[in-house]
Amino acid sequence: MQANQSPPENCRFAIPKKGRLHDKVTAMLKGAGLEWRRESRLDVALCGNMPITLIFLPASDIAKYVGEGNVDLGITGYDVVKESDVDVEHVMDLGFGKCKLCVQAQVAKEVTDVKTLAGGRIVTSFPHLTRTYFDQFDKELGVETKVKFVSGSVEAACGLGLADAVVDLVETGTTMRVRLLSCSPLLCYKNSLSYLSIPSLHSHNIRLQDSKW
Repeated sequence: MQANQSPPENCRFAIPKKGRLHDKVTAMLKGAGLEWRRESRLDVALCGNMPITLIFLPASDIAKYVGEGNVDLGITGYDVVKESDVDVEHVMDLGFGKCKLCVQAQVAKEVTDVKTLAGGRIVTSFPHLTRTYFDQFDKELGVETKVKFVSGSVEAACGLGLADAVVDLVETGTTMRVRLLSCSPLLCYKNSLSYLSIPSLHSHNIRLQDSKW
């Protein structure tokens, strides 16, 4: 078997490949007793003591891989699941990764009602959720909000004159305050979550493992 493949009998478990979420998830899995060795430059690692294959993916892709049945189980944020618009089963809350998705505009604009931003330019890494949210105001006011996708540095868009507002995740609010942005919660997400593909040949084993966590 090639190094980047999973044995068919193994549960394919997707976890974030980098960042703070990666660090917390790997620490949690090691604490639960999983043992693995990840070879350099490979995104697949076989657990030596359990029939589990860890697959390291960008957190933003995990929900889609789970929803399409390419992996059996994955850990990612609720915001990613909603943005991916996939059908997955929520298995359990993990208790970390707390944040909220907010509409943010420059403080100087004194925006007190998000509805007044409808018809304007919104920059975000969450175009599906943003369009869904502003559709209600567009229909009511007869306007069309222009939603533009960017993959990073979302908060800078207002200061550069590229957007009237942005929609982005807020954890502590430090970056938002530095950029002189005000915040109006669009959707709140409490935790990073674990998700199970439907259906999965390994559902029983996953349930047993969850009971240990």
